[in-house]
Amino acid sequence: RVLIGLYGEDRYLTETGAKKIHEDNFGQLWRREWGPDRPDRREPTQMVRVLNSTPEPDETKKIYWLQVPPDVKTAREAVAWTFSLTEEEYRPEIET
Repeated sequence: RVLIGLYGEDRYLTETGAKKIHEDNFGQLWRREWGPDRPDRREPTQMVRVLNSTPEPDETKKIYWLQVPPDVKTAREAVAWTFSLTEEEYRPEIET
């Protein structure tokens, strides 16, 4: 997350070869595969990109990157996982 902030979102995604694998109203699910030059990384890294629903004082909305397990298939499932819920259980009615 910090690296993405310092490096720049577009540059990080391009230079690491990350691919968007799903997008819905809950966010964007991104996946980065690791090559043979990183034998310490056997599993891909997946992150969900979400937008804070509460605007900042200047009316912008912060972007957050949350790492999720590599078996997550949808952005909604990824966000649900961050709350220890299944995709079916995650049914927000009001955003605060």
